[in-house]
Amino acid sequence: MFTREDTKAVKGAAVVLMLTHHLATFADRYPPDFPGFVSLFPGFIENGYFSDLALNAVMCVPLFFFLGGYGLYKRVQNHTFRLWDALVRLYVQYWKVFLIFIPLAFLFFARTGDASSAFTARYVITSPKQFFVDLLGNFVGYRSSFNSEWWFFGAYLCAVPLGCLFCRAIRRHESFLGDLFLVFCIDILTQNIFPALAATTTFSGLNVNLYFTRFFTLNKYAPVFFAGIVFARYDVLDMIKRRMQPVPCKGLVALAGAAAAFLCRTYVTADKSTADILLVPFLAAFLSVFFDSLWPVKKCFAFLGRHSTNMWLVHTFYCYYFLPVARLVYCTRFVLVDLAVLVGLSLGTSMVLDALYQYLGLLWQRLRRDEPAPVS
Repeated sequence: MFTREDTKAVKGAAVVLMLTHHLATFADRYPPDFPGFVSLFPGFIENGYFSDLALNAVMCVPLFFFLGGYGLYKRVQNHTFRLWDALVRLYVQYWKVFLIFIPLAFLFFARTGDASSAFTARYVITSPKQFFVDLLGNFVGYRSSFNSEWWFFGAYLCAVPLGCLFCRAIRRHESFLGDLFLVFCIDILTQNIFPALAATTTFSGLNVNLYFTRFFTLNKYAPVFFAGIVFARYDVLDMIKRRMQPVPCKGLVALAGAAAAFLCRTYVTADKSTADILLVPFLAAFLSVFFDSLWPVKKCFAFLGRHSTNMWLVHTFYCYYFLPVARLVYCTRFVLVDLAVLVGLSLGTSMVLDALYQYLGLLWQRLRRDEPAPVS
């Protein structure tokens, strides 16, 4: 079975891929005095293999979308899903980080000049009115100018209600291939046909239509969300895991399968996100089988998965926006060492945030209990 614990473990693997992608892909985002990474293997960096793997670690994004769609359908199936409650939970998680890190960014990490980076300049207030506009837009998730990597929040917010509609649309279907074909159609419509329509002179006004830009021209990775719904409806991941049970050394075979899916994405389909609809489910299934064969490893990645949302929200502050901390992250020229530092900082921050808000919640409950009873 592909359980909640499996989901958490795969999310843990996805968040490690995400941190790797942001840490090692963009040389123009390194701290100004960082010369770049080195490798113990001759030619690994010089011949481009390192940049290829780091770039395609962005596979974490469709993996998160897939798991989101998978979980949504399972909750709908169990009659435990409420759209309003799901959106409120997303906003609460987002605001918990926003209310701490955005003030920190403007108070302590805003700077300009040769010794800074372009990322720190965005926290310098030049116009009070523009600051208010940006603050409101970022607070509701409509903009991501305070942290560019928070674009995923707005994209995911739009995918959730569309996923609910998709669940209703296929509720009487009994064909896995038929439903998967609908996902292909959604991909073609949202990535090709609708954008081409808006590019014409006649329909150019669609580019400024809120509903069209948010719900009809989805992020290129978002169609994998609907694939997650289809794979959950027909329990395809469970089937893959059952088929692998009698395989000798299934843990190693699954690890090889996960590596093959990742390398296929890197060197066969490259960044053609349409292939993620097929590759990501196999990556999730193979990772799950691999983790089942190594319980201590699975527990570690499941622990990361439980903190994956907070780690996603905070890690690029440490990579890019908080320059003194970024210099700490890029403390060596070896990517695995620097990745361990970034994972440690992000995970530790997530644990502190959870403890802080848990304490504030308990304090609030205590204060409410101590309120005097109203006089009748």
